[in-house]
Amino acid sequence: MNHATPLSVVIGTGEGWPYVGNLIASLRADAERLGAEIVIADGSGNPPPRAPDIGPNVRWLSVDAPSVFALYKVGLCAAQGDVVATTEDHALPRPGWCAAIVSAHAAHPEAAAIGGAIENGSTDGLIEWASYFTTQGPHMAPLGDRVVAMTTNEANVSYKRAAVADLDDNAGLGFMAILHNRRLAESGAVLRVDDRMVVDHFETAGFGPTTTIHFHNGRSISGFRRARGMTPEDWLRMATALLLPAWRTARVLRVGLRKRRLRRELLASSPLALWLEYVQGTGSLMGYLLGSGDSPSHLR
Repeated sequence: MNHATPLSVVIGTGEGWPYVGNLIASLRADAERLGAEIVIADGSGNPPPRAPDIGPNVRWLSVDAPSVFALYKVGLCAAQGDVVATTEDHALPRPGWCAAIVSAHAAHPEAAAIGGAIENGSTDGLIEWASYFTTQGPHMAPLGDRVVAMTTNEANVSYKRAAVADLDDNAGLGFMAILHNRRLAESGAVLRVDDRMVVDHFETAGFGPTTTIHFHNGRSISGFRRARGMTPEDWLRMATALLLPAWRTARVLRVGLRKRRLRRELLASSPLALWLEYVQGTGSLMGYLLGSGDSPSHLR
């Protein structure tokens, strides 16, 4: 790959091969047609795949890293595309995703970052719906094609190369999109969304493991913020960590109902969403008080 690469798709994975096989297959035709590269930062320790199994446009980086956030940092630093996108190893981009990203950035050269829609691929149980709405609900279609104050996360976001040229590794913890996007916004960069770029997000774990994941998610985010240096906003978050969940659940309902779709699933799963928000709030308080600990290593 060289400087003329139009797009890099970066994926951090702790599962490795063959877990990411379907993801690569979903991207392969688009990537090869566009001349894009797919950068896999693999921290699983598993043997890498054979070249014929992944195609010529995949760069496989076997990395010794403590978390998926550290893997994303490695992958983003290795990316050579004019536009750099990320998705997760448990998401599947829909056909045309790569082309839509390139087109969106060409149409908006002023945009530092453009996020796309994140749809729920795990629809069997209420705990899966609750987990989806609390973490990805704001990024559910429709998003439109517009400027926003804050764009989407690692599951479906893309950047101009210059916007990821100088990454803060958060005191060695790695790359976290929500913090990077906030820094871009604070610097005056233009952030957009465009729901022509769609991925389906899959996370089925059951009640207990989902609860655990949300605790670790909350502790990871606040631990990153603590490592970065506490701001007045962070002190307020810490002081109200066990009060915010009710407000956040109300926000999940308000945002979701305005989208005028999946209302039955949203309302039916809302008690579990409240539970997950309280669990995440507890994790958040722990992260502010004690740091992220090993919580980032539990996320994927």
